[in-house]
Amino acid sequence: MIVSSIDIGTNTIRLLVAKRVEECKFDFLFRKSRIARLGEGLSKSGYLSSNAINRAMDILAEYVDISKQFKAEKIFACATSAVREAKNGHEFVERVKGMGMDLRVIDADREAYLTHKGIVYFLKDKLDGKKWVAFDLGGGSTEFMFSLGDELKRAFSVPLGVVKLLEMFIKHDPPLKSELDKAVSFFIDRLNGFNPDKNVDIVVANAGTVTSLAAINLKLERYSYEKTEGYILKIKSVDKILNKMLKLNSHQRLEEFRILERGREDVIVVGAYLVKVLMEYFGKDYLMTTNGSLREGVLFEELCDG
Repeated sequence: MIVSSIDIGTNTIRLLVAKRVEECKFDFLFRKSRIARLGEGLSKSGYLSSNAINRAMDILAEYVDISKQFKAEKIFACATSAVREAKNGHEFVERVKGMGMDLRVIDADREAYLTHKGIVYFLKDKLDGKKWVAFDLGGGSTEFMFSLGDELKRAFSVPLGVVKLLEMFIKHDPPLKSELDKAVSFFIDRLNGFNPDKNVDIVVANAGTVTSLAAINLKLERYSYEKTEGYILKIKSVDKILNKMLKLNSHQRLEEFRILERGREDVIVVGAYLVKVLMEYFGKDYLMTTNGSLREGVLFEELCDG
């Protein structure tokens, strides 16, 4: 059975085409990520802009075509922060459903639960018996998951991500240190409100900012899911990359770091700064990266029969 899963995020829209070969074992046939910046301007206007919607619809049309090429029997799609917060989110949902997708707008708790499934699928052996926290740093929100082994103990969502922080605090390119400090302090204040447990053995992180940093540190010319899966990203490496990025404007960043997707060159700096601070927050000098995420979790939930 071949199926597709699509994660419609605030910044990125991600596709996974997979074939179920056993009850809960999959061959991942095709993975793609494109930046739509669906949540552009949302924090100020409260609405998804027509330009952002059109960008997203173009990407989704491409993903439907790819799914058909693979003869996918079903397309599962989840929309997260931007669509659930937008006053016109229902209009976007109706347009997407018209393309033949099974689209669901999921709340933050559900997003964290499904993301946790995706992470555990890839890192189960490394996390067995460990007390760990994972964070999924998105464009509009950041999900935190606290677990013991493969059991999710607690999850919550901070309603802030790299796109929101960029639009709220960053006025210069490259950003000023004072702007980054304000953005990250604002985030940490919101995080503290959840009184998170900082006593963990391992910090895990997924999503585009972290995997991009891993790819940069690995000096990859083309993105590799295999090389970035379970990769140990050290805080000193993030600091080195960050210091370099702070000397470049967005255009220069794309030239210098060819692995960056176009559309990530502005948010990557505030994202990298936040990643560094979150490592410090949990008292670790490294984190473990993973590609396990919502789009994988959706498939496991739908097709693994528990």
